[in-house]
Amino acid sequence: MSEHREIIAVCGCWLYEEKENAFITELVRQCKDNDYVVAVFNFSADPMEGVAEISRETRLLEIIEEIDCAAVVIMGETIASVPMLHVVSTNMQKKGVPVFSLERELPGCVNIEMNYSSGFKDMVLHVLMQHKVKRPAMLAGVKGNDFSDQRIASFREALAERGVEFDESLLKYGDFWDRPARQAMEEYLSLEELPDAIICANDAMAIAACDCIKKAGLKVPEDIIVTGIDGTLSGRLNFPSISTVSPDYKTEAALVLETLAAYKRGENVDTSYTRMIDFIVTPNLSCGCKHPGKTAEEMVNIMADSTTDQKWHMTAMNRLLFESAESDSLKGAVKILETAVSLWTNHFHFIGMFVDYVDAVTNVIPGRECVSVLRVEDGEYKPVGEHYHESELIPGIHKLTTKDSGINMFMVRLLHTHTEVFGYIVEGFEDPTPRDMRRCEELGMFVSTGINIVLKNHKLTWLNARLKEVNKVMEQASTQDYLTGIYNRRGFFDEVGNLIGDMANHGMTLTVFSIDLDGLKIINDNYGHLEGDYAIKTMAQAIKNFAARNGICARFGGDEYECVLITDEPLNLSADTVRERLYGYIEKHAETTKPYEISASVGSVSAPIDPALNVEELMKEADARMYADKEARRKKRA
Repeated sequence: MSEHREIIAVCGCWLYEEKENAFITELVRQCKDNDYVVAVFNFSADPMEGVAEISRETRLLEIIEEIDCAAVVIMGETIASVPMLHVVSTNMQKKGVPVFSLERELPGCVNIEMNYSSGFKDMVLHVLMQHKVKRPAMLAGVKGNDFSDQRIASFREALAERGVEFDESLLKYGDFWDRPARQAMEEYLSLEELPDAIICANDAMAIAACDCIKKAGLKVPEDIIVTGIDGTLSGRLNFPSISTVSPDYKTEAALVLETLAAYKRGENVDTSYTRMIDFIVTPNLSCGCKHPGKTAEEMVNIMADSTTDQKWHMTAMNRLLFESAESDSLKGAVKILETAVSLWTNHFHFIGMFVDYVDAVTNVIPGRECVSVLRVEDGEYKPVGEHYHESELIPGIHKLTTKDSGINMFMVRLLHTHTEVFGYIVEGFEDPTPRDMRRCEELGMFVSTGINIVLKNHKLTWLNARLKEVNKVMEQASTQDYLTGIYNRRGFFDEVGNLIGDMANHGMTLTVFSIDLDGLKIINDNYGHLEGDYAIKTMAQAIKNFAARNGICARFGGDEYECVLITDEPLNLSADTVRERLYGYIEKHAETTKPYEISASVGSVSAPIDPALNVEELMKEADARMYADKEARRKKRA
């Protein structure tokens, strides 16, 4: 197996955007020759200022701090939360890891910034010297903005060096975007003497300027030269392609690696100053120069491929959400996810979830142990369910960081809702394209939503099951006697009604027994209510046993019980016979040391079952016979 490569971690927001992506792509390219692999940690907070967002993104910071990496590069301009910038830089420095901060000065870091002023001045000089412009206009950004003011100062300096007078009427503001730039262009085009060049403070305004000039019936660059700054893809695709000033990401990436090498050699690296990287003047069609590069056809093909990929990806992700709505288990969600990513199995895909959100996990360290739930490697789906510590990032990561792994960059993103973090997604690429990085962000958003839906469905299923259990308990409580567990009055009449209404029972005999516990007041008064309850429950169990095969029984309250039996023929059971059966059960199952006797008075009556049967009349007759039995037994004892 080939040699393991160390990880350089890059962290920031919106790292799939063009400018950030351009630096990362160059860093990945150079790392391939320097035995490093790049891990990009893309924060998703926007703009990471809310308490919930900062708390959520802290989980990603913890992962960065946990993994073993050679250096950390902070894309400082993309992160709005200053406390978060200091947390990641300070914590990594404490671990002895070199930290590089781009476009944001942080203490103790190797700070690197693009020299916007120098690059912009070079473009102005190019227009003045190469194209002999005599009346240049400056389309600035937002009035009072530092970037805009720096570029205005550079414009003035260039004009002064070439002896060109600065005309205040030719300085206008386009706020760095399309609509205000077009309003400013209308003012330029209404002048009696037109400027011969529009020097724009970014490419977006330069594109708007070109369009306004063409709509006015003029030509770029024949009538008016237009230039921008930033080196954007949209500027390269514009017609005419925008002459611009491009960030020198090649030198910037090389500086990171050269400085890291100095750290490795044990040299003292001075962090007391900011290292500046110059922009590169990139002349193109909009100033009258032609610059070698990709042809229009090649650029259109790249855009077409990206658009096709977006279409397929949105289709797959919508399917993911649609099917997630029908799933309530993580296992089902993984199957859905496998289908969703099947179009891109040439990439490495991995999803790890924190055990807090995985069922049937015990004896874990909350928030530190993870479970793999998806892994696609070398075009194959690998077994999942492995438990690992989040410091590994991916189980077996050392194998994935070797030179022959085919992976030169990982992209990592949290899976989360606004407040909850489920885990994270990792994608690996050999030569990442801007579309790859954008797709990873899209996939993370869709998977987060899908997992959230599944978890909500799982919770809803659990709640429904609990609700059914509660309803069952409540139903039982409404029909059962709380003390004995047999039916209460309501439950008794419901069940008897069902028996009589069942056509299969018509023609059979219903026998109603009225049973009254003897001497309950005496037991309560002499031995306490606990003993009274014992007597009530014991008699109830005896009656339940008596009616077990073909009847039901109930306690109507106090010492009163009702019982019905269904038989083929009328029952001719005397009160003494019923009593003997009840006593037989009590003798076997009750405590024999009680200082009182558990006995009952019994009355019964039978009638054939038919729709006209009046159960309440039978119960009254059975009650009368029970009281007669009680009175007869009382006289006999006297």
